[in-house]
Amino acid sequence: MYHLYSVLFSGLLVFGFPYLLYRSLREKGYARSLRERFGLTELVAPNAPSIWVHAVSVGEVLAVATLLPSLKKAFPDTPVVVSVITVTGRQVAADKLAGVDAVFYCPFDFAFLVRRVVARMRPLALVVMETELWPHLLRECHRAGAVTMIANGRISDGSFPRYEAIAGVMKHYLEQVDMFCMQDELYAERIAILGAPASKIKRTGSLKFDALPQASSHDGRVLPDGRRILVGGSTLAGEEEALLSIFESLRKDYPDLFLVIAPRHAPRFDDVYELARGRDLRIARRSTPDAMPADTDVLILDTLGELASLYREADYVFVGGSLANEGGHNIIEPASEGKPVLFGPHMQNFADIARSFLEAEAVLQVEDAAALEAALRDLIESPDRARILGERARRVVEEQRGASERTVNVLKELFA
Repeated sequence: MYHLYSVLFSGLLVFGFPYLLYRSLREKGYARSLRERFGLTELVAPNAPSIWVHAVSVGEVLAVATLLPSLKKAFPDTPVVVSVITVTGRQVAADKLAGVDAVFYCPFDFAFLVRRVVARMRPLALVVMETELWPHLLRECHRAGAVTMIANGRISDGSFPRYEAIAGVMKHYLEQVDMFCMQDELYAERIAILGAPASKIKRTGSLKFDALPQASSHDGRVLPDGRRILVGGSTLAGEEEALLSIFESLRKDYPDLFLVIAPRHAPRFDDVYELARGRDLRIARRSTPDAMPADTDVLILDTLGELASLYREADYVFVGGSLANEGGHNIIEPASEGKPVLFGPHMQNFADIARSFLEAEAVLQVEDAAALEAALRDLIESPDRARILGERARRVVEEQRGASERTVNVLKELFA
């Protein structure tokens, strides 16, 4: 089984080598990454056996950043090393993972390359983030006596059918894992279908619930008192126009309504401001607070780092990237503030998070802009429903928090 895998992986590497060589010549620092991928890491080996955490790219690295404080607290004298796959993952790891003893590129998944790095890092444990299954990495760490664990495990809707088609092969590789810490019941069921024994599966929750950023501080209240505040957070092209149209319609019946639009990307700040100015509305920009008169209708949040604070002042929150087919954005921040949260049909990038809230009837998902307007109108007309929705959302966040501690406790049990 492993020999066939190695042959197939070798073929991929041979065909992909010209591309790797091209990037080494064109991109600064890529040649070093290639050396590390061949197991020739220049890093100084840890001074003691380590905990090796493997993350693929940015998302997994951010999950490691959430897990790291609990990991260091539980094992203060054990070095922690982190491997990544992508260049951006390496950059984010260098920026976000203060306190780790080494960050390096994971070697290509050949037994002899992995064995070389395993001998250097001497792992007591291999913690793989989000079900990134590299057969030789798992096998060689297991052979070296390390405990092996999947943390923050998930199997997406897209990847599950592919894994299920080779469930016989997957079961063989899954035998190298000592424990599967899955985010929720659905992912636990999926890993069981692929062959993981029930005794090795635990539901520990999503680390995203432990990763809430600190809200930025500002002097006093930003948004006007005595107004009903609708915040459109992390919006993308097309969504601002929809929100402005909905706002114009709603304010005919609710003249105290106030709209905040927070575009997701800074380069679009000017475009969104001009889009809003093209309507019969009084528009202000957060970057020029002195220019916001008392009778302002719409605020364009064209500063960075303040959205979490403004969620706290909101009465209703729409989370963008979801009417536009872009996979949605994280809804945990406004939910943690106890706000009624709405989003569109496209939440594939946060499907597991959205599902947690939808199952608890703690958010509203709408199909299109017309349905969004109808849902907002209903919440405005039914304050008790809006309040209950926000309370349920906050409760979901509170119940889900603690994944870091639960994951580390499982690791401690494996060591014991």
